Amino acid sequence: MNSKQVSLTLCFCLLLPALTGCGSSDEYPRAAVRGIVTLDGDPLSKGVIRFIPDGENEGPQASAPIREGIFNVPVDFGPVIGTNRIEIISTDDGGFPEDDEEAFERMQAVGIKKIEKITVPSQYNKKSKLTKSISAEQDNDFTFALTSTAKK
Repeated sequence: MNSKQVSLTLCFCLLLPALTGCGSSDEYPRAAVRGIVTLDGDPLSKGVIRFIPDGENEGPQASAPIREGIFNVPVDFGPVIGTNRIEIISTDDGGFPEDDEEAFERMQAVGIKKIEKITVPSQYNKKSKLTKSISAEQDNDFTFALTSTAKK
C-alpha cells in the first residue's frame, strides 16, 4: 500500500463508527417519564430519581434530578420499557457543604447548632423495593409519596 491508500483506509476506519452509530436505538426501547415525589406530604426539594431495569428487564439505568418535587425525563434519556426498580435520594445539603468550615463558624456565631438536611430513608435508596412498569403506549406519570418512618 502506498501512503495515500493508508491515509484513505485510516480515514475510513475513523469515520465508520460515526456512520454506523453506536447501535440500534431499538435495542433498548425507552419511554419518557414524569412525576412528583413527596416526603411526608411535602415536595422533595432536591433529589435524584433512578430507574433501574429489574427482573428479566435489561438495559441501561436512567436518572433525573428532582426539583421542588418534580421530575421529568425525555424519551431519549428515559428508562427502558418494562419493569424498573426505583431509587430516590435527597441531595438537600441544608444549604452548606459539609466541608465548609467557615460556614460552620458563621452558624455557631449566630447560635445555629445543626444543619437541617432532608434525608430520604434507605428503604427508598439502594434498599428500595419500589417498582414501576414503564410503558411505550401510555403516559408514564408517577407519584411517589414517601414517608420518613419505616414501614413494618
